[in-house]
Amino acid sequence: MLKLCAAKLALQQPGTRKPVWVDIGGGTGWNIKQMDKYFGIVNFEHVYLVDLCKPLCEIAMQRFKAKGWSNVSVVCQDAASFKLDGIKNSVDGAGQIDLITLSYSLSMIDAFYEVIDRISRLLCPNTGFVGVVDFYVSDTARVADSACSLGYQCNWLTRVFWKNWFELDHVYLHPSRRNYLEHRLETVKVYNGRNHFIVPYAIQIPYYIFLGRPRQGLDKNQSAAELVASTQINDNCSSWSRLAYNPSKPEHAQFSTYIYGFTWEDPQRDIEVLNLSSGDKVLAITSAGDNILAYAAHQNRLTLHCVDMNPCQNHLLELKLASLHFLDYTRFWSLFGNGYCSEFSDILDLEISGKLTLQAYQFWRRNVGTFTPTRSKIGSWLLGDLAERNLYTTGYSGTALHFLRLIMKILGIHKVTQQLLKTPSVETQSQLWTSKIRRRIIGSLVLSLFDNPAAMWQLLGVPINQLKMLHSEGSMSQYVRDTLDPVATQTSFATENYFYHLLLARRYSKTCCPAYLTKPGFGRLQDAVRNASSRFILHTATIVEVLEGMKEGELDKAVLMDHMDWFSLEDAEAEVSMLARVIKKGGIVVWRSAARIPWYISVFENHGFDVQAIAVRQPNTTEPIDRVNMYASFYKAIKL
Repeated sequence: MLKLCAAKLALQQPGTRKPVWVDIGGGTGWNIKQMDKYFGIVNFEHVYLVDLCKPLCEIAMQRFKAKGWSNVSVVCQDAASFKLDGIKNSVDGAGQIDLITLSYSLSMIDAFYEVIDRISRLLCPNTGFVGVVDFYVSDTARVADSACSLGYQCNWLTRVFWKNWFELDHVYLHPSRRNYLEHRLETVKVYNGRNHFIVPYAIQIPYYIFLGRPRQGLDKNQSAAELVASTQINDNCSSWSRLAYNPSKPEHAQFSTYIYGFTWEDPQRDIEVLNLSSGDKVLAITSAGDNILAYAAHQNRLTLHCVDMNPCQNHLLELKLASLHFLDYTRFWSLFGNGYCSEFSDILDLEISGKLTLQAYQFWRRNVGTFTPTRSKIGSWLLGDLAERNLYTTGYSGTALHFLRLIMKILGIHKVTQQLLKTPSVETQSQLWTSKIRRRIIGSLVLSLFDNPAAMWQLLGVPINQLKMLHSEGSMSQYVRDTLDPVATQTSFATENYFYHLLLARRYSKTCCPAYLTKPGFGRLQDAVRNASSRFILHTATIVEVLEGMKEGELDKAVLMDHMDWFSLEDAEAEVSMLARVIKKGGIVVWRSAARIPWYISVFENHGFDVQAIAVRQPNTTEPIDRVNMYASFYKAIKL
């Protein structure tokens, strides 16, 4: 909680007055001592510790005296009626306090209604906020679209046992305390967790962290979840925003994680075809955000509409944008180059939390292990490097990487594939591929294992409609040959083709990585994010829903990846008709397809587009259409 408060305080505009902090139920002053590590006490105008227990207050006074803090006062009074000396031009400090914290004290206060009401009056209307951490038990029901509902619900045994257990010590966990807190104050951040410190994972005590601010009013047509999203997304952030969405809607709630931990389309080819110009407004599918960052690193002053129905894909892009804003290159590389960073928990709470929306923060707080996985000795002994975990082994795509490595080991070619990562010569790489790898992959049972709808969707994210398109023009065996032969013989996995480097290494290298992970690319992109020279607008919705909210001729370009392959005729008609309205004359739409001649070309032509094939992969070709070469064709459509 203190780290989140410190991160929010750090986002204050330079030149504003120093903040005033009141720690209610502060006891011996441990919170204030700890806060000094995150946001120096000298940076506060004044700090007040309020507690009713005189012996604890005496310990706190001795602690502060030893520290030499002249701007810290101990107020040994009741939380519902304490008086603050030194607060001028107000009645009892009303509207003058920047930060109020309660650390495991709200559950011990008898007159909690009065205290919460008083907190809301004390806080500065525009900049004040409250931080609370405490144990809790849930209601039997929770509002379905509540932004605070993720991880909130406790089972019956947990509710009954902990409520009665804590009451033996005069600590009251009844849900009314937290409910009233969230009613009176607008949620900024919230996290519902379980404390495992007694017997890990056997005994779990529910706790929550809450950051809130004075309510500014609620639109009668806006749900609580949408209010949280719409008010949080633009706080202290000028280069990107995330538009409101309801996380409880079935189309969003079906996703518990991202499908793609990395983007599987070549942005270099996109950039060549799109011919991006300063001022362009571009719509693109978010995926893992890599290609969107590539566009912004290549060209300044873009407006990028990042669209994905899976909220977790936008959580991943948010994390990358916030990290670009705050982190240096070394730590950014640890997160997104190596996919592992032991400091991630502190980075999340103390440095980048202020730039993340509530839902994105919740997601990453619950998934800290993505970047700091624990490895058991038994698991490492049994599985070897298959037990290794990092960012790129998570999500559906991460499952595919695990499966790929397992297959390589079963086929006896894992060590040879690792040699490809160290072979700078394309000629040598081609020889290794042809003589030691190709026959075992293409001539094995692996292809038949993949060649079914369940495996294609769960491991590769390929839906059944796209699989049917692939089969309509040939066999799976032919498709795999046409995909792998050209890239393995024409592009270097050690220095150029970072897509296949990642597949084999499960991390990038400094010599083979996306442009935004190179030092020059990182520098350009960080400048763009910090100076807001490009604008990122994150939409958690379908493309049709986003297009419906745009004006005629608003967009210059759109990048659809391969998602048109997923559609029925009705779906294609709906989306292309909206694109025809929103793409301005001369604007470009680009897409890739698993088919050489996708059936929906005529849909674009019927809606006023001139469709041109940029690249069509012919059977038994030796030239890749791009560094991925996973798709059979690449098209652009120009609005006439």
